[in-house]
Amino acid sequence: MHIIEGLPTAFAVNGGRITDTIIDDRMKTSGLIAAAVIPLLFSCSPKAGVTESAFGKLSTGEPVKLFTIVNHCGASMQLSDYGARIVSIRVPDRDGKLGDIVVGFGDLENFEHKDRFIGPVIGRYGNRIDHSSFNLDGVHYELVANESFGGEPVQCHGGPRGFDRFVWESEIVREEDRAGVRFHRLSPDGEQGYPGNMDAWVTYWLTDDNTVKAEYEAVTDKPTVVNLSNHTYFNLKGDKGGYVMDHLLQVEADTCVQNNTHFCPDKLLPVDGTPFDFREPHRVDYRIDMENEHLRIMHGMSACWVLRGWDGTLRKAADLYDRKSGRGVETWTTEPTLLTFTGRSFNESYQGKYGPIEKFGGMLLETIHFPDSPNQPRFPSTVLRPGERYYTTTEYRFYAK
Repeated sequence: MHIIEGLPTAFAVNGGRITDTIIDDRMKTSGLIAAAVIPLLFSCSPKAGVTESAFGKLSTGEPVKLFTIVNHCGASMQLSDYGARIVSIRVPDRDGKLGDIVVGFGDLENFEHKDRFIGPVIGRYGNRIDHSSFNLDGVHYELVANESFGGEPVQCHGGPRGFDRFVWESEIVREEDRAGVRFHRLSPDGEQGYPGNMDAWVTYWLTDDNTVKAEYEAVTDKPTVVNLSNHTYFNLKGDKGGYVMDHLLQVEADTCVQNNTHFCPDKLLPVDGTPFDFREPHRVDYRIDMENEHLRIMHGMSACWVLRGWDGTLRKAADLYDRKSGRGVETWTTEPTLLTFTGRSFNESYQGKYGPIEKFGGMLLETIHFPDSPNQPRFPSTVLRPGERYYTTTEYRFYAK
């Protein structure tokens, strides 16, 4: 157990998880300090399952569905087939009170027109491809760009018509201790410039121990590149959220990416002595005013960590904890990097589910292969070939202490 100094109450890393440490007077007088974790005793109900309802229609007239999953202990998750999107996740705080820890909208219009990247699957290639092009097997592919830096095109999150812009096929799935929704779409050959007809599936599960699991799968009939992830903003304070940078964050990484001016990877640098050193838990903003080239380029806290010991197996990537509510979430993934962004673009014009979304009001925990991997052979490959099956998974394991 490691005690972190300088916080209003002592905090400990206990069993790999950030926990609140309670120190009573007897411990102080006896010189003993122990981590006392108060267990949460929830009255679980057999009323669980998945329901489907109408979520409205897009501007094209296409109908959109909303799915609500409730587990046996009352936690819930809402999903939409528009963008295979996470709309809400309600989990208990330390007192057992349920709260929505997903930042975003409660209506379809805002998802379509205000900010497309709140809660959806991003693809065919999540994050950025520099110069909006790549070479594969001797063939040059020009992608449809949706960003420009100094006149240089960049594609971000699959382009102007990425996976988030489509209504996916959907199917409710159930197993003994979990329920979910499986989404599917066929991305046709040439879509946004990518080669190959690629079938993609995303399955979201909610388990009885309050874990949200996302499974991503794909197959193709022509060599292509693929990099799927989810773009949900979290705020563990609950419904009304607030400033997220006071959350405690711990990341399993010794190395971080420094971007170029196109927001694509340039250098891999040690985190030691930088604002991105979260090997021990710290407030997200604990070094936000430090002079740092990556902070300058990205205009604030936006990071891509290289996860320690990556080998493609499911490993812990990060632990995020809110001291006020007692809610925490461990992120586990088979992916090699963890990206975060803390919502600097949010402002009062973002009318969320519970009122305006304030600046720095939400935080990504985006698990993914490296940005711009198709152009940078030093990174793990994102190439998918006929006969292969792409599979990756991420788990968000919620807890309260």
